[in-house]
Amino acid sequence: MKTRILHLLELLTVNFWMIPLLFLVMATILSFVNIYLDRMLFTGWGEILPFPFYFKDADNFHSLLSLTASAMLGVTGVAFSITIASLTLASQQFGPRLLRNFMKTQFNQVVMGFFIGTFLYCVLLLQFSSTLEEINLTPVISLTTLLGLIITDLLLLVFFFHHTAMSIQADTIITEVHQELSERLEALFPETLETSEHLPAAALQSQEHERFETQGDVVRVQQAGYLQAIDVTGLRDYVTEQDMALKLAVRPGDFLMQNCGLGWCLNQDALDEAKQAAINSYLIVGNTRTAAQDAEYAVRQLVEIAVRAMSPGINDPFTAITCIDRLGNALAFLLNRQFPAEQYFDENARLRLQLKPFTFSGIMAAAFNQIRQNTAFHVAVIISLLETLRSLAAQARTPEQQSAIRKQADAIYVACQDEIKARADLEDIKACYQAVYRFLPVPSNSQ
Repeated sequence: MKTRILHLLELLTVNFWMIPLLFLVMATILSFVNIYLDRMLFTGWGEILPFPFYFKDADNFHSLLSLTASAMLGVTGVAFSITIASLTLASQQFGPRLLRNFMKTQFNQVVMGFFIGTFLYCVLLLQFSSTLEEINLTPVISLTTLLGLIITDLLLLVFFFHHTAMSIQADTIITEVHQELSERLEALFPETLETSEHLPAAALQSQEHERFETQGDVVRVQQAGYLQAIDVTGLRDYVTEQDMALKLAVRPGDFLMQNCGLGWCLNQDALDEAKQAAINSYLIVGNTRTAAQDAEYAVRQLVEIAVRAMSPGINDPFTAITCIDRLGNALAFLLNRQFPAEQYFDENARLRLQLKPFTFSGIMAAAFNQIRQNTAFHVAVIISLLETLRSLAAQARTPEQQSAIRKQADAIYVACQDEIKARADLEDIKACYQAVYRFLPVPSNSQ
């Protein structure tokens, strides 16, 4: 249940209508409350209040409300047009998947919410104050609130222009994506290498793993789409209650094809349709990938920016180098983190649930493979890749990390041999390639 609630909150944050809808509700309540307080407190006070608080003239009050409502509607249209233009530019230059980051920006939603909320507030006050002169009402609170909203809207309009100009810059977008990537990695890999001795070792249950594929029943996918999240707690409790053991062959971010196998189940009884449906119910499947449990989601966003920057239509290697720097920083964080075995046991130390884990080599491949494959002619980008690998090699602590770095360095060096013709460039690349190997032990098969 917790996983589904978090998933729902994640979906709500990327919806552009959520915060504006809340502002519309608040504007409606505020108009009711203000006119009620004015009727209770300031009926018949028009001749008593001093000049700064004298708002008894109904025509002037209605004119101000009409003018404000018309102006807010026009400003909202301008702000909406600017937002659409920014989304179009970001989609063309950085990729359509980056639109999620723009829509998730709460400042834009707050600005739109203030504008349409002020418009609705004025429209409702026009209706509520139609008998202003008949009841001798002085709308002190309502008009004071309106003036406050007008000043706030003007300030937000200026900040909105500044924020839009800043948000479409490549460095700003890359920084925001990298920040999201760092937050996800910290949440998914909280254990450091020094504090992870309590984690179960996969080697202790290797014989159990072999039984899944040879003796287990195949669990079929019942809903096609991207696996967005897994309710691990609920799934673990279910298989334990049913006295089953389950091994999943998919992880968040994978695309599930209809009726394909998503894993194997060891069960004394036959795996009927009811149990198949129950297992599938703990998987959250949707039309798009999300960042909730997908460690490679933000990585692929940075990769997409880098690949597009190196395309002939854009040809911006500096943006690609910035993405490589950010990806290297994320991988450096993972060098000191323990990748959990994703194994869950019952009280009797029996393996009940085995998830498909993320690995350092897999995340590194997702980070560098496509950039390497699209950068054969960009010498500066190749050198940046090798320099990043050199920095990672100096911090590598496990054989898996060293092997993944060595594999990437070899692939980069081989790929550029036939494409780079200038001897000086080849010598620079070779020097960077050799610098990577100075921090890596010699493979045992080459000794």
